[in-house]
Amino acid sequence: MMNRCAAFQALDIRHFLPTFRPVSCHQLTMFPPADVKETVQKIADLLVERGETIAVSESACGGLISAYLVSVPGASRYYHGGTLTYSLKSRLKLSGWEQQDIDSYTGPSEAVATRLARNLKIELASTYTLSETGWAGPTSMGQPVGTFYVGIAGPKGEVSVVRDTGCQDREANMQQFAREALEFFLEYLQRD
Repeated sequence: MMNRCAAFQALDIRHFLPTFRPVSCHQLTMFPPADVKETVQKIADLLVERGETIAVSESACGGLISAYLVSVPGASRYYHGGTLTYSLKSRLKLSGWEQQDIDSYTGPSEAVATRLARNLKIELASTYTLSETGWAGPTSMGQPVGTFYVGIAGPKGEVSVVRDTGCQDREANMQQFAREALEFFLEYLQRD
């Protein structure tokens, strides 16, 4: 008679694993998009050359900014980390917000983007922090879908910008928010 352990060992676990469709390496290398890849490579080169670092606080684009930044080999030399504060509750835990901030919150704004950047810069001690918040869609609280805000906190202070994609598509907005936030940051770095 076989004991339980022996019976378990006799099972071929491969029969229980899902079958995956093979994907070519070419299909996997389409991330990030070519224009974004060029932007993040320039950011990486500047930060490494200067011995500087970045942290990222994201909301509406769902982590795409960080994903794009760490797609560059050697990202650990300049990327300190990031937060995805999609819900207000997560801002209490991850972004230094207090209940009164949540109670008075009226939606994404330049002030919110700047504060997210400022707080994370302190927490992660990065040279720069890039933040994003906005309305990817399909709904919003009185502002047009596609409106988003980018904040940067750096050694020389804070800057922010408001942008509008003019698009109602959630996925397209998420990608455009990340793309434009990175372009804004690159312009900032090149001026700094």
